[in-house]
Amino acid sequence: MNQQVCPVNYKRVNVYLIKFYSTIVAALLMMFLLADWRIPMYVLAVDFSIRVLFGVRYSPLCRGLGLVLDYLQVKPREIDASTKQFAARVGMTFSVGVALLIWTGALTAAKVLATVFLVAVLSEVMLDFCIACWMESVWKSYFGRKRDAQEKFFDRP
Repeated sequence: MNQQVCPVNYKRVNVYLIKFYSTIVAALLMMFLLADWRIPMYVLAVDFSIRVLFGVRYSPLCRGLGLVLDYLQVKPREIDASTKQFAARVGMTFSVGVALLIWTGALTAAKVLATVFLVAVLSEVMLDFCIACWMESVWKSYFGRKRDAQEKFFDRP
């Protein structure tokens, strides 16, 4: 009886933009892991923070990628943004964590965290499986049901 629930918030996001963004994130993570180039991690931390705190339309990477998609005349395919917003929060946590570890000089820990982040991003890009979306769905199906049951209990006359 463990059903998976898909959270909905009725905001829409272009799935092609998110896929393109994830591909760029994977490339920047590989630059850090393979070439020890640290600047992309700071760029990701700032961009994810802007994306989460202010929205996709204010993210410099998303704006640039949106212009590329417009130039290539890719028709948007929109999906509900709830799970993608949660995934962006997880991505912000990872990217800020890696940037802070780099800044403090803990390069081994930064590379381990970046590798975990890369695996999650590549699962989205290559397998069309969003680990963060799955985590949110499981979280809400487990804890959301308990809260609903508690609310129904207290709503009785």
